[in-house]
Amino acid sequence: MGFSRTKRLFSVHESTRRAWCRGGLICFGLTPFVFVVLGGFAMMTPWYRSYQKQQWESRISDNLGVTVRTESFQITAPQQFRATRVEVRHPETNALIARVERVDGLMKPHGWSILLEDPVLDGTQMDSGLQVLHDWFLCRPQKTSNLLAIGIPNGLKVHTANGVTQLDRIELLLRPTESSSTIQSKIAFADQPFGELSICVTRDHRQEAPATRLEVSSTKIWLDCNAWIDRLPLLKNLGNDARFRGIFRCNILPDQWDASAIGDLDNVDWSAVTSAMGSPVRGHGSLHMDQLNLRDGKILRVSGEMRFRDGEMHYAWLRRLAETLQLPAEWTASERESLQVDEIGFGFALDTEGLRLQGLLPGPKHWPAVAAKLPGIILCTNPNPLSLTSLVHGLQAIPTLSEPSSAVDLNAVYLTSILPWPNSVQPPPLSNTQSRLGRRADEGSIR
Repeated sequence: MGFSRTKRLFSVHESTRRAWCRGGLICFGLTPFVFVVLGGFAMMTPWYRSYQKQQWESRISDNLGVTVRTESFQITAPQQFRATRVEVRHPETNALIARVERVDGLMKPHGWSILLEDPVLDGTQMDSGLQVLHDWFLCRPQKTSNLLAIGIPNGLKVHTANGVTQLDRIELLLRPTESSSTIQSKIAFADQPFGELSICVTRDHRQEAPATRLEVSSTKIWLDCNAWIDRLPLLKNLGNDARFRGIFRCNILPDQWDASAIGDLDNVDWSAVTSAMGSPVRGHGSLHMDQLNLRDGKILRVSGEMRFRDGEMHYAWLRRLAETLQLPAEWTASERESLQVDEIGFGFALDTEGLRLQGLLPGPKHWPAVAAKLPGIILCTNPNPLSLTSLVHGLQAIPTLSEPSSAVDLNAVYLTSILPWPNSVQPPPLSNTQSRLGRRADEGSIR
């Protein structure tokens, strides 16, 4: 049997086939190794590290809306990186917002985890930085961005005009999606180790009128009200030492905002609270709120309890208030300018129907509920609702105080602007002087 012509034509000598096999093995075996070695050398070059740094800066800047610059960046392990001397600047003004000494990160398919070491925040740029974060991150539906978890285990320093504020521990969680974007934060304070402050901001993109929801929860720790005065000027009227513990929620729409609060206010300075009336009540007390609903700075309804002791109250103002509101009272003390307060305690509920009061103090037998006790004076509450008009007239400043006309007008303007007047009842008309004072009040401290 002979060989076919085709087989003889393409037949190769055995030594040649072996040479080809050796060459192919060497080529295909060494080529990946060579590329790996070359890639390793390339990754060690300054050019590639600069490229990695620019890519990282661009990604963080695009996600958050701020400008991020770092002195050095390196991949420390698979899916891990480290950046040093990181600066966060405003995208338009280039003002420095924050500086971080070191950033360690872990990159996973579902998101990033980042730890910040020794961050310092410029308090004067906080408002503009938060505005950029709100407009760029929260208000923009995002399809490609993943979850971003930020931890600050050793605390954060905030530099302000009044000094340096130290926050103990902070955790941030950013959840960007196409339907809604959320920023959740938890903050621990060194002087209150058994609780934490929780802040959650959510932007809903699905509604016809997009809304921003804010919830501040501090059920176990006290918050200094002075830290929130710039955003809620009404807190200025509570005094310098007032603090809050509870839950605050706010829903911000394009044309209005609604807010609600439940909790306690402590160290309330009643001299500051009644400053528009000439400060007829002086001393510190506490306020518990079962419910508080606001809309565009106007009270819709509020209920709770008020406690106050060891203070001072103006005699003439108290007597006129009791007479105007028709509150049962016993007057055995001689008239004087001011009286020491033994104790004040009453529950209250304010809505469109008026003001309802309920005394919380024990009194003489067969007496109505007692709301206030002073030397020689017992003041009780009336079970019938008090009209809002009577409330405005009753709380106006007394004529014997300094600048009586301004105080009376300003107090009336302020009260008529925040009380929950029903639709069928219009607030008392304001004179030209009162209108001017009202505009001044909106621009000043009483808002």
